[in-house]
Amino acid sequence: MEWLPRVGLFELHDLDRTPAVLRTLHTESITTIYRLTDAAREYSRPLALALRSGADHRIVDLCAGSGGPVPLIQRRLHAEGVHTQVTLTDLVPNVPAFERVAAANRRRLPSCCSVSHMPGPVDATDCRVEGTRTIYGAFHHFPPPLATRMLQNAVDTRQPIVVVDTKRSLVYVLFFPFFLTLAVLLAAPFQRNPLPRYLLRLALTYLVPVLPFMMFFDSVVSFLRMYGRAELRRMVNGLDRTESFTWTIGVEPGFTGAQYLVGVPK
Repeated sequence: MEWLPRVGLFELHDLDRTPAVLRTLHTESITTIYRLTDAAREYSRPLALALRSGADHRIVDLCAGSGGPVPLIQRRLHAEGVHTQVTLTDLVPNVPAFERVAAANRRRLPSCCSVSHMPGPVDATDCRVEGTRTIYGAFHHFPPPLATRMLQNAVDTRQPIVVVDTKRSLVYVLFFPFFLTLAVLLAAPFQRNPLPRYLLRLALTYLVPVLPFMMFFDSVVSFLRMYGRAELRRMVNGLDRTESFTWTIGVEPGFTGAQYLVGVPK
């Protein structure tokens, strides 16, 4: 689908009028799907590439949602002998989820691999936190002007950046929404939430299937909104002082179809 234009539709959990609790339940479901699919196996490779190229081992995860895949990636990299310190950030930070992720990683990893978070909002297009920026599964949410501004901010502050999303493919548009919706239906009883939110999750999954519908609708739109490799290349070429960075664009083979853009200062 690289030859098709990107479709700039909206996703339900992006809307301001979507209740915050629904957005939280949705992003928690996405985090669970990352675990179920072992996305960290493929998602860790672009970050490992950046680290081998000299990127900072301090990781600043942008648009982290309810924790995202970066803590899982950190564990995989640690098993390979690569140690990182992760800071989770978001424009609307889910602090309780971030604290749960940090506690879980403290139990699993030594102090050389820490997880912390920024309690206040962090704008991905105007980030001042030092470290290698990562944005997993969220770059497509930004229209071209904002996506370009995010990359330009990394160049202006000379901070490495790793962008990973799913490649734009007809296969993913046609089949992945059904798989992701099924995952929401199967995983709901096993999600770890405080009791009131756990019961609400069950009600919004099985009694009134709002969460499965959100996952299906948003995943269809997501795959249509993904940037193609040619679009990423044009975006990078249009940045001021782009020649001061080494840019790498590619796709990791595997189930998740992980497409990446890695930028490291020269």
